[in-house]
Amino acid sequence: MASSVFNIGVSGLNAANLGLVTTGHNIANTNTPGYSRQYLKQSAPYPQYTGSGFVGLGVKVDSIQRVYDQFLTRQVQTAQSAASYLQTYLSHLEDIDNIVADPTTGVSPALQNFFSAVQNVATKPADTAARSALLASAQSLVTRFQTIDDRLSELYTDLNGELTNTVASINALGKQIATLNKEISVQGASGQPPNDLLDQRDQLLKELNSHVKATTVMQSDGTMNVFIGNGQNLVVGGNSFDLGVEPSQSDPSRLSVVYYQGGNTIYLPESQLVGGDLQGLLEFRSKSLDLAKNNLAQVALGFAQTFNAQHRAGQDLNGNIGGNMFDFPRANSLTADLGGATVNITAPANGVPLSDYSLTYDGTNYTLRRLTDNQTATITPAQMAAGYSALGTTLQLAGAPPAAAASTTWSFPPALGDIDHNTLNTGNAQIGGYINDVSKLTTSAYELGFDGANYVVTRKSDGVKTTYTPAQMAAGIDQDGLTLRIDSGTMNAGDRFTIKPLDGLVRGMSVAINDPRQVAAAAPIVAAPDSNNTGKLTITQPTVNKPPSDTTSGALDPAVKNPVTIQFTSATTYTITDTVTGVTSAPQTYTAGTDISFNGWTMKMDGVPAVGDKVNITPNVAGSADGRNALALGALQTTRILNGGTSTYQEAYGQMVATIGIQTNEASVMSEAQDTILAQAETARDSVSGVNIDEEAANLLRYQQAYVAASKVIQIAKETFDQIANIA
Repeated sequence: MASSVFNIGVSGLNAANLGLVTTGHNIANTNTPGYSRQYLKQSAPYPQYTGSGFVGLGVKVDSIQRVYDQFLTRQVQTAQSAASYLQTYLSHLEDIDNIVADPTTGVSPALQNFFSAVQNVATKPADTAARSALLASAQSLVTRFQTIDDRLSELYTDLNGELTNTVASINALGKQIATLNKEISVQGASGQPPNDLLDQRDQLLKELNSHVKATTVMQSDGTMNVFIGNGQNLVVGGNSFDLGVEPSQSDPSRLSVVYYQGGNTIYLPESQLVGGDLQGLLEFRSKSLDLAKNNLAQVALGFAQTFNAQHRAGQDLNGNIGGNMFDFPRANSLTADLGGATVNITAPANGVPLSDYSLTYDGTNYTLRRLTDNQTATITPAQMAAGYSALGTTLQLAGAPPAAAASTTWSFPPALGDIDHNTLNTGNAQIGGYINDVSKLTTSAYELGFDGANYVVTRKSDGVKTTYTPAQMAAGIDQDGLTLRIDSGTMNAGDRFTIKPLDGLVRGMSVAINDPRQVAAAAPIVAAPDSNNTGKLTITQPTVNKPPSDTTSGALDPAVKNPVTIQFTSATTYTITDTVTGVTSAPQTYTAGTDISFNGWTMKMDGVPAVGDKVNITPNVAGSADGRNALALGALQTTRILNGGTSTYQEAYGQMVATIGIQTNEASVMSEAQDTILAQAETARDSVSGVNIDEEAANLLRYQQAYVAASKVIQIAKETFDQIANIA
């Protein structure tokens, strides 16, 4: 009997000792992240039968369990995934918001300063100092564009580094989870749960979810399989699989997340990589950084192209037609229509002219004119058919000559920024083209694909697809202000090209002139009433018509400088005679105060003319005090040109700044809310699984008392046994 009591006391002593050890372990790990409180699961052994009934045999510790709620733990991991995504997205949005919205170093104040300098020239067109100040302001504006573009480019570089580091962290966590799976499988085979290892694995899963959302499936051997993306295995049992970053198949300048499996590299769509830092980085790049960089380029190019066009419609102090004030990457090939005939035009790739050109056909020969210096070259039909180079450009007639006398003008348009072929392409096509209308330009990139029958252009910003036939592609397609064509080779079915129209344009900007006399502030024509007029006719000086919106057309009508005479045949009728062509118009109706347009210029006449009164329009010879074109240049600041004619330069930029600001504010609100959700999830988990010091202190006392009591049982059993032995 004493022996039975002794064994019962020993079992109680062992159970109390394990209780003290477990309680001490809990207290020691109070601040260990992810630790779950442990407790003894104990029971009474099967009792021994005696004639007097069943006699207990003490206590048995069945297991040391952790207090664990799978649902609450998963809630914490999910909340962590969303919180990390928003924190990463917000921190990067704040970086870009600080760059584009700065009230002193942003684009808007630089544009304002530039147009103030333009207005100063319009007020004092003969002032060389004002013209020099304009050129200095132009350089400051270009520098401002490029500084912001450089800072945004640095964010791309930093983001690529962060993507690489995040993927490396995911791989490292996957390997650690796989290692723990092996240990859990081995130690779990004993039939007892390896609690601390299970907690470590849960904590690693929480860390993994801070980088990318992960789903898990528990296996019968205690291991846990981990999946990311669209079900890609990251951990299966004791094996882990690696992610990586590789240049995108469609755009080598961007890093894509890839999955390595069986020697294959699988490119994971960004839409599948949700949650954690990874989604924050990818979403920041696609929704915000691309928008800011492309909008900056859209505004810069839209400004430079339209300002150049108006500048080429003016005349400088040397008496020459203006050239481009700003340079940027421009296409060196285009076609022009000359009276129904097609003329192929090229220039050296490293020396695209800054001037407009005109080409005139008189029925026999062709005359090429470079408008910035008025130099000409005469080209025979044979030379035109064979291809002729002069004045910095090469012309070649494609097909039959014009049926009659004709003329045309052209300008070399902005080049497409970047065209990348997909690495899976099997064809040998080379895609070319140019930007044909900056007012239609969007901030999106595009994909050109061939499905075997038709060509499909996809606008990446909204996924809108436009289908073109092979005949349309052969002629060159027009999409959102872009001209796209196949310069050589053929596209096979499945071939794709990524087109980033605005890439590199800001980096390639510069001020094209440095001589203040070359600022084209004047208009190329001037009007004067005839000195013999007897009526009361008044005029305003003619202005050149607004340059065409397409980028390949010249800014001026080729006949704009032709001397013209307006003669009144009555008080209400007049004729217009072009003295170069010798053609006199039929009588036109005159109404006081109305505009008269001819040869690319417009003039207002008022008052009451007398029969025989004349107005002579002639080339502007001096023009030093003429600021008509400078006024037209200044008016561009408030003209809605971009985004289909709905936005000024500053409005277009401001819309992007507002969008980034809205995104930042939304992300801030959502991140704050998600942080609260995460804190609540962790509190809920800790309320079940966390260590309560007060509770553990009470357990220490309880187990201590049990230990003392069990010791007393052993002591009494020993004394009883000794007394029995002494009696014997």
